[in-house]
Amino acid sequence: MVECLNCGKTVDIGDIFCSYCGFNLRTTLIVKKAKETIGKPLTDLDVDTITKYQRLEERIEGLKNIPKELEQQRTYLSNLNNSLINAQTMLGSLTEQRKKEYKDVEKLEKLSTTSLMARIKGKKDQQLEKEKVEYLNVLNKEEAAGRECQELTSLISHTEKQINQLEDLLQTKSKLEKELEELIHNVCHGVVDPIEDAVEQRLTNLENQIEPITDNRSRIFRAKNHLEHTIADLNYALEALRSASGFSTWDILGGGLIADSIKHSKMSDARNRVHNAHNNIQRAIQEYPEIGSSLRSAYVEEMSFFWDGFMDNIFSDLAARDKIHRSRESVRQALKDASTANQWLDNKLSNVNQQFNTLNRQVEEIKKELLEERKRMINEAIKKQ
Repeated sequence: MVECLNCGKTVDIGDIFCSYCGFNLRTTLIVKKAKETIGKPLTDLDVDTITKYQRLEERIEGLKNIPKELEQQRTYLSNLNNSLINAQTMLGSLTEQRKKEYKDVEKLEKLSTTSLMARIKGKKDQQLEKEKVEYLNVLNKEEAAGRECQELTSLISHTEKQINQLEDLLQTKSKLEKELEELIHNVCHGVVDPIEDAVEQRLTNLENQIEPITDNRSRIFRAKNHLEHTIADLNYALEALRSASGFSTWDILGGGLIADSIKHSKMSDARNRVHNAHNNIQRAIQEYPEIGSSLRSAYVEEMSFFWDGFMDNIFSDLAARDKIHRSRESVRQALKDASTANQWLDNKLSNVNQQFNTLNRQVEEIKKELLEERKRMINEAIKKQ
């Protein structure tokens, strides 16, 4: 009997997976034996390694607020852009209003119908003064709106520069974190530590679970690609058969050799597309056999151009029309099956993506946990020196 490192339950020594939590016991034993073989305590660290480790930690610590600052600046920039749009709209409105007020002043100052009417009423000077005041008020507002637009444009430019600098710092932070992870991995590789070993085994177990899910996603993507080509081919074939049906009706009414030629050409186009669709269906089934039982292949019946064209009569025309109708029905059924199968794959892919994303989040969390455990190991080793 052995103890599962993931859940702590007791299981048979010959089991591959834990019957309680599904943990990969074989991988656990392999890694455990490997560490027992090459394992060593983390004791003597050289000065260069310690210095590099501490320097990387300090630099990363100094950049820890960069992601939050970058997010804040991006939000600020978005608000500035919205404010600029509103200010430009207001400026445009004030410019139009200022032009209108200026025209009203001109009409009163010059000899015009408006000026004469005001003079007759004896209120020209009062009206002119009023229009000038209104014009100046709008002009002042327009100038203020223009200054606001300039200030916002300047702020936007300054904020964009800050964002570029923060993005550069974020890249630097990512590079430093990667460099630190590589250093920690190299230092802790093969080192025996019960806590770190347990976390590492949990990570290995999750990564083993992700692998078949990733393969399943790829198979679904490829099968969907083939089915989408199938649907496109069948839609084209259905349209060609619809056109052939129209020419078939014309032929019955006396369309002659021209109608026969076009009808047979459309049937040939449909037949070629149905052939392509059949090949794509087979490829989809090969990628994902589960959809095989729900897919039917379409067919387009053969027609003799000699009999239908040169021996043209009402009976051959009616027989050709029946073949077209049966072919259209066959293509419709195949198109319905392919669309249903494609929708089923969409639902399947959605479920698989949920599983993948859940496991992937768990993997990222455990990677962080593993990194912290290894940092603990290094920090404890540094304290002992």
